[in-house]
Amino acid sequence: MSPETGRIAWHVITAELHTGMLTLAFASTIIRLIGVWVTADRPVWRGLVRLAEPTAYLAGVGGLLALIASIVTGFTYTWPAEVLLTSSVVLNKIAITAFSTTFWLLFLVTRTVYGPRLWDHACLRWAYAALVAGGFLTLMLAGSTGGHLAGKRSMLDGILHALGVNTHLLFTLSTAAAYTILIASVSLLAAAAIRRLIWGRGQARRAT
Repeated sequence: MSPETGRIAWHVITAELHTGMLTLAFASTIIRLIGVWVTADRPVWRGLVRLAEPTAYLAGVGGLLALIASIVTGFTYTWPAEVLLTSSVVLNKIAITAFSTTFWLLFLVTRTVYGPRLWDHACLRWAYAALVAGGFLTLMLAGSTGGHLAGKRSMLDGILHALGVNTHLLFTLSTAAAYTILIASVSLLAAAAIRRLIWGRGQARRAT
């Protein structure tokens, strides 16, 4: 195996790893959300709901780290940067991936700030569920686009096709639109970091 092939293999590994872990985070969050209303007395169901919440958080942490690694290996181990940044389809994938990263980061920031008690507040748990749903949807779209760019199917294509989404008809964004989405994503990340900093200082003041 040539060094180039080995480097591309690392991108494939990180891509499949973050897809699997973030899918687990999404499924676990949905199970926990259903557990708010379905309070069956069966020990198996109660145990599943109880484990779903920390599983979603841990899988989200691992999946986000793998997603970041996938972004890095994608930029450095696939095509030259001048090719990546001049292809409208690749720019489209970058924008979708940026959105997905933002959703998952906000998902983890929300859980880190509020902890498991977020499930006791209706608005918080719905916002939490919306973040994980947005992260999973953009993850499917980015994975499908990346799979077609590599000349193969994404492991999530079956779900998209079941929902009536034809992943073979890739849509493209203009360069201006792609960069606008990237800037918006960075702005959301900055806002989340500032919110976390302000909340932390407020907690410290109340503690003193």
